[in-house]
Amino acid sequence: MSRMPDETGCESRADPFTQAGRHLFPRRMIVGLAVAVLGMLIVRPRHLFGKYETLGMVVSCGFLLLGLALRAWAAASAGGHTRTGKIEAPRLSTGGPYAHVRNPIYLGSFLLGLGIIGLIGDPWLLVPHLLVFAFFFGGIVRAEEHFLGQQFGAEYAQYCRAVPGFLPMLRPWAGRTERRLLWSAARGEVVIAALAILIYAAFRTVLFFQAHRG
Repeated sequence: MSRMPDETGCESRADPFTQAGRHLFPRRMIVGLAVAVLGMLIVRPRHLFGKYETLGMVVSCGFLLLGLALRAWAAASAGGHTRTGKIEAPRLSTGGPYAHVRNPIYLGSFLLGLGIIGLIGDPWLLVPHLLVFAFFFGGIVRAEEHFLGQQFGAEYAQYCRAVPGFLPMLRPWAGRTERRLLWSAARGEVVIAALAILIYAAFRTVLFFQAHRG
């Protein structure tokens, strides 16, 4: 059975969970939207920040914007292949945000989701949010990293040992290779931003009808 680098010893098996992640990779957007629909079924009018609501809204907006910016920076650093439905990589991206964390696009999505939840104000939405990202990092990201380990071998093993998977380090990796940013590859983030606005509006609509029901 093939092996791939992981975060500690840079050795991990291509188990059935990884195989499942590979099959689900083209459907990652559908998974996210399905979780949003699930959230609309459980959301209730609550007050996450209590008397600090104004501060909480500002922080939530910050998370949302930071998530979008990180995703755009990562897409511009890696190139257009991040938008395809197939796990692929014409080269190993180690510059830009990838010099701080191995999965900046997923980290950006995580922060984006936290921002939306904060703006909605229901802490129970954190449950499906955390579960779906545990699923991503248990399957889809695992499948991506298995592919990179096979594609780039020792080069990826070195990178994997030096750069964390999810919690970014402040100093960029010294062994990184910086390349020109391809901002055209980040245009898809406009769609992500529009989806975020629509999802937030849908949640607000659900909460409005719940508050005025009866």
